[in-house]
Amino acid sequence: MKRIVYVMLALIFMLMPSLVKAQGDLAAFDLKGKVKQCTWVNHKAGCIYKGFSKDANKEVLLFAQNGRCLKWNGGTFVKMGGDALYSECSRDAKGRITSGELYTAYYNPGSGEDTFTYNAKDKLTKHTYEDAGMSIVTTFAYGTDGNVSSTISKIEDYNTEKTSTVKVSYTVQAKDAKGNWTKRLARRTNGSSWVETRTITYYPAK
Repeated sequence: MKRIVYVMLALIFMLMPSLVKAQGDLAAFDLKGKVKQCTWVNHKAGCIYKGFSKDANKEVLLFAQNGRCLKWNGGTFVKMGGDALYSECSRDAKGRITSGELYTAYYNPGSGEDTFTYNAKDKLTKHTYEDAGMSIVTTFAYGTDGNVSSTISKIEDYNTEKTSTVKVSYTVQAKDAKGNWTKRLARRTNGSSWVETRTITYYPAK
């Protein structure tokens, strides 16, 4: 069961490419501007990507005004012990998260590590999840409009020595006034597809 949860959390980030110039943790979550809260819902119930939270196919993110993520599904984003997503994390000079040690109520301390790589345009280009039993490496491609066009995830199980690849393409169907997408269609190469929606609120402009 824990291995399934590991995979689901890692695949969350497969759906989260950077959209524009980075601001704190917003780049890792495909957001820009003075975002206060984002509720990201995946409507493909029962597919491999279901698992944005323990009990539902959605993820709720709360941000500070400087772009740092404060809460992830009600739990603290970074805190040693307790109900936190990461027990510790590293950031670059732009304040972007570059690595994090996973720990939540559903994990054991030291259960795995996420790493994030960005390009010169401040877009997330690679996300890696790794623990003692498996690794998931996801790379992101972007269209001329700056939105993610596709992802490729290579999954390796160290215990069974089996590998698999998941390819997904994305089409943005709606954006808000700030330029963040609020609805998009995701489609796997095997033909299955699902719709993702986001409800985003912002801090008032100063």
